[in-house]
Amino acid sequence: MKVNKNSRGWGRILICFAYFGILFSLFGIATTWYYRIGIEKAVNGVIDSLDQILINTNDGLLFIDSTLDVASGNLEIISSTLDNLIITLDNISDSLDASADLIGGDLRETILDTQVAVNSASQSAGLVDNTLRFIAAIPLLGADYRPDVPLSTSLAQVSESLTDVPEAFLEIEQFIRETEGGMDNFQSYINALSKDIQNFDDTLIKSQALLTEYERIFSDLREQFSEIRKHTSTFLLVASIIITGVFFLLGIAQINVYYQGKTLRDGEKVSLTLSELTQKQNE
Repeated sequence: MKVNKNSRGWGRILICFAYFGILFSLFGIATTWYYRIGIEKAVNGVIDSLDQILINTNDGLLFIDSTLDVASGNLEIISSTLDNLIITLDNISDSLDASADLIGGDLRETILDTQVAVNSASQSAGLVDNTLRFIAAIPLLGADYRPDVPLSTSLAQVSESLTDVPEAFLEIEQFIRETEGGMDNFQSYINALSKDIQNFDDTLIKSQALLTEYERIFSDLREQFSEIRKHTSTFLLVASIIITGVFFLLGIAQINVYYQGKTLRDGEKVSLTLSELTQKQNE
């Protein structure tokens, strides 16, 4: 029998490796259970922090939603006011149009007809004045007709005073038409503004719906965090058991390595025949 010196060196290396592996396994098992509680606290702390962030964010969303409610209510009031104003402007526009037609049409024609009638009356009054003067000139009748202003002259003055009235009515009609045009422009602007306000209100309503969806998402996340927190301890326990099992199997494997190293260190036995042994001795 003979001993291989190289095998002894490899045997010692395997034994040292086995010792190191066993120590590493024991250290891994101890570390796993030692840090399990700390890891659980850290995970729960992270979950609590995330949950608090969700709470703060949700409070912010509630504040925004409340603000949007107030803004939407104000926009509805403004929109209703503008609608009432549009109706009023429509009525005013119709009234102005009717007034312009009345002043520039019927009233003007009435003034012209009145002026013609007064002129005719003035001419007739001239005949009356002449007749009365003629009668007053007869001494036997004793009539006295000496008016300060003859009727014909008075009526002529009335007719003359009406000369500028039809033109004034035309100017009033033109002013009303211009005012009506301005009212139409103003009404168009109010209509456009009312539509913009309504669009803003619709946008706010959509934003509120989106905020409601966000609130639901945050609520679901908080429920998930609560479930994770409930099962964190169980999950870490199972994970620790699995890791312990892995380290344990690794330690068991080192026992086999140890025995292989011990076998190599103690020496490798080799069987020789009698003739081979005699030949070795002669050498």
